[in-house]
Parts: sequence; C-alpha cells; structure tokens
Amino acid sequence: MSVYSVSNRFLDPYDPFWICRLLSLKLGTVVILLFLCNAFLLAPQSPTTYILTTAIGTLASELMPAPTTARKITNFILVVFLLATSTMIFGMFSYFRFGLLFVVVAFAYLVLRFMAANPKVAALPTVMILWGVMNTSNGPTTFNAVANNYLYFFEFGMMGVLTILFFPDFNGKVFNSAFIRILESDIDNVSNPHYKNSEPQVLSALYVIRSKLPLLKENYNTLYEAIIEFQNDFMKPHGLNAEERLLSQSLLSELKEAVSNEQPFSLEVDNAKRIRACNLPIYNMFAKLVAGYNPCKA
Repeated sequence: MSVYSVSNRFLDPYDPFWICRLLSLKLGTVVILLFLCNAFLLAPQSPTTYILTTAIGTLASELMPAPTTARKITNFILVVFLLATSTMIFGMFSYFRFGLLFVVVAFAYLVLRFMAANPKVAALPTVMILWGVMNTSNGPTTFNAVANNYLYFFEFGMMGVLTILFFPDFNGKVFNSAFIRILESDIDNVSNPHYKNSEPQVLSALYVIRSKLPLLKENYNTLYEAIIEFQNDFMKPHGLNAEERLLSQSLLSELKEAVSNEQPFSLEVDNAKRIRACNLPIYNMFAKLVAGYNPCKA
C-alpha cells in the first residue's frame, strides 16, 4: 500500500482528504529546488528567510482559493511579496526601539484593518506580523539593502513559481479521497433511517470536492452532481429488507475499492445483478452514480 495512494488505512484517520500528502509532496519539491538554487546563488547572508518565505508562499498557493494555475501563481507572488515587505519594514526600524514599536503597531493595524475582513486571506495578516517580528534581526537596515533583498526574494521565489507550473496535478486524488469518505459514511449508515447529508463527514467531504471542481476536468462536475443526487435519493428511507441492506453495503464497498484503486467500476458483478433483481429503483440509483464515476477514469 503506497503512502501516496488515494486511500491509506494508516494515514486516512489523520489526512482524510489527501491534502497533507499533497502539501508534503509540493513542499518537498520546492525545498529541493530551493537548496539547488542556494548552491548557485550564494546569498551574502543566511538564506533561511528567503527559503522559508518561498516555502510558505508555495503552501499558501495550494490552500488559498485558486481556480487556475495563473491564479495560484498570483497568490504565491502576493504572499511572498507581503512577507518580504513585512521583513523589510521591520528590519529598517529594528535599531530604533520606540520607532520599531510604533511601526509594528501601525503595520498591524493597517494589515488587520484592510485584510482580515476578507475571509480568503484572513489568516495572512497575522502571519505577516509574526514573520516580520521573527525576522527583525535579519532585515535590511538601508534602502540599498532593501533593493538587494527584494532581488533575492525574487530569485528564490522563482523556484516556487516553477514548482506551481510543473508540479503534477494531484487534485483528482483529493477529489477521490473525499468521495471515499462519503462512501464510507454511506456504508456505515445504510440501515440508519435518520442518516442525512448534514452528517459532518459528508458535509466536509462535499466541501472539499466542491473546492476542487474548478481545477478538474468537466467529467468531475458530472460526478459531483451524481454524488449529490445519490445522497439525496439513496439516503431516504426505502424500507430495505436485510438482504437489500447487505447487498447495498457490499456494492458500496466494491465501489469504494474501485475508487481507492483509481479504476472504473462495472455493475456486471453478482451483488449488482442481485439487487437489480430484487429492487430495481435502488439499482438505478447505483447505476446513475457509476455512470458519473466511470468517465472520470476513462
């Protein structure tokens, strides 16, 4: 069982939607590029600030809403620029105790006043303030040093841009991992007459799926609609007998296994044939769901 398969029984409890695995892969890639970059650039001072700023920007580009690669790059550049600016401003006043206190208060007020109200970047002002304070001793103290530091932020930042441009697209794995969480919840609640789509596991999975749709092929939109329709229809009380509940659980488990292996699913299996014979409406619900899923694996 690969650590980076869609589903891993050891990691799923801690990373149910594959997001941490995606971020760790991306961070590992950019760190390798940053160390290679540093080997040739030979920054005149410790490169830690430049490297960490680029790494934070790369992670933020994945977590902030971005329907396109261009938008991810824009988010990355914005985060790196803001973090670099906070480092520059605090560094310029680091030798003036009262001046630094005044600048920190004024800077904190301005960024919180104009940025914290936006839910898409609400956490960024706090990161900027902390980052500026942490790097006060490493900040430039002259305008010439500021210009030089911006160039180094730009050069190291290019490694983050390259990572965003050429990093493989793993959003399909995030989608499938969230789909698996929904199937697991359905399997556990087939016989529960009070089971609704408002269950936390289902709602969180649907939110993750919806957030990834702009980054995926059109087929995934169809699958998302099929998942919603299945949840709305299948989770209604249908008076299933014991055999039908068992068959439904088995069919859901087989579909979950197919999603885990990233393979198409065929309804030409014994459980599907048996449920079609005893309860055609339930079979049709599965058929619509599978019809939405299989084109994504074509």
